[in-house]
Amino acid sequence: MRTKHYNPSKLEINFAKAIKDLAPQLEAQMEEGDRVINIESIHDADNPLVIYKLEDKEGDRHEVVVQIIQRPDTIVK
Repeated sequence: MRTKHYNPSKLEINFAKAIKDLAPQLEAQMEEGDRVINIESIHDADNPLVIYKLEDKEGDRHEVVVQIIQRPDTIVK
């Protein structure tokens, strides 16, 4: 499939949605007591974002941002 529209592309948006849906599996891989407390998805940005709000076992809150960037098709061979 040739991508004709980037920023965001359909592939980027679908991949961001998939990353969000993986939250339970990601949380299972974290240290005991650490947890995902909220997830924010921004699909209409140039490069979609999935923002995970986390809480560690000490109760401290953290934020991890996953940004999806698709390279132009001509670069990938």
